[in-house]
Amino acid sequence: MASLAIAGLIMAAGLLACGSTDSADVTDPVIATTVLTAAPTALRWTTFQGVELPIGGEGPHQIDGAVATGFDRRPAGAALAAIHATVRMSIAPDGQWPLVGQHMLAAGPGRDAWATARAQISITAPITSGPPKILGYLLSDYSPGTAAVEVYSLYPDNSVTANHAQMIWQGEDWRLQLPANPTSSPVTALTQPPAEMAALTPR
Repeated sequence: MASLAIAGLIMAAGLLACGSTDSADVTDPVIATTVLTAAPTALRWTTFQGVELPIGGEGPHQIDGAVATGFDRRPAGAALAAIHATVRMSIAPDGQWPLVGQHMLAAGPGRDAWATARAQISITAPITSGPPKILGYLLSDYSPGTAAVEVYSLYPDNSVTANHAQMIWQGEDWRLQLPANPTSSPVTALTQPPAEMAALTPR
C-alpha cells in the first residue's frame, strides 16, 4: 500500500511538472553543454521520508530539512534538482511542504495551484515499505536557462516509470516549473529504462 501511495503522489506531482519556460533568467555567462547522459560526480545518497535520493558534486550543496538547494548550472545539476524537487514536493510532511514550494518550485500560478491541492492532504510519516528506487535520468533538452529531464524509477513490483520534469534557472538555482492547468500526466510506464540513461546506483 505504501508503494501505491507514493506512486500516486509522485504521479500527481508529475502531472504538474510540465510548464512554460519563457521566464528563465539567462543573464549568466553561457555554460557549455556537456554530455547530457553524464552521471553526477562523487555520487552518494541521502534518505528523505524513506526514499533514497542522490547527491553529487553538482548538488544539492545545502539540505535543510525538506528543502534541498544549491545545484550547479550544468546538466547533471539540473537533473539532480529535478529528482529532488519532484520527490520532495510529493512526500514532504505537513508543516514542511510550504518551504519546498518556496525554495524548490518556480514562482507562478502553477506553484499556487500545487499548494492549493497539497493543502487538501496530510502526510505525517515517512514511507516504511516499498518506496521507489531512482534508477537514473536523461536530459532531452538543456540550455543554461532551461532543462527537460526524464527521471526513471523502479517500483517493488518491478514496474518502471518515466517522470518528465521541466526545470528553469531562477533565483540562482534550478527550480521545477509547474503549469497552471496541466492536461495530462507526464508520468509514463515503461518496460525498462533507456540504454542511454545516466544510471544512478542505489546504495
